[in-house]
Amino acid sequence: MNNAILNRIRQGDKPAFSMLVERFQQPLFGYLGKMGLSQAVAEEIAQETFIRAWQAREQFDPERAQISTWLFTIARRLAINELQRVAHRHERASKHDGSDGDYPDEKQAQPSAQLEQSQLQRRLYQALQALHPDDRSLLALAYLKELEYSAIAEIEAIPVGTVKSRLYRIRQQLKSTLNAGEAHE
Repeated sequence: MNNAILNRIRQGDKPAFSMLVERFQQPLFGYLGKMGLSQAVAEEIAQETFIRAWQAREQFDPERAQISTWLFTIARRLAINELQRVAHRHERASKHDGSDGDYPDEKQAQPSAQLEQSQLQRRLYQALQALHPDDRSLLALAYLKELEYSAIAEIEAIPVGTVKSRLYRIRQQLKSTLNAGEAHE
């Protein structure tokens, strides 16, 4: 977004802000979905991100950060808070009912290729859910085409080298988890 539009937004121009929402709505949904949030929760968090951005628009400084970095930072904080809240609630519930909170069972008969794909999706879902929310966020940001490592580092508030090393570790952890799950099936 160019500085003229950002200045209009900072001055309270709602049509200019609508352009910002249109530009970043899908990338935010994609990021939040990759964080493992349901579509409904992703939509709520994206909406809350834009509400908070509108409310704090006068504080945005294009000299300090790009608008995308600012928006993803807001969304990241909201998403991590939600994931931690859900994990805490799930932890309490599973202690009371003895459930393990796994991916929903697929009891219907499925053709073998579809079943294999379904099992892989289930293992991937479980592996992603097992990641710490900070790791999920980093991985999700890394798979957004719009963001470079420097922007990811700014959003995550870590050095670029740390982004690269954590991504390597996370990918290795996922690979190991998926391979271990494959061996058990």
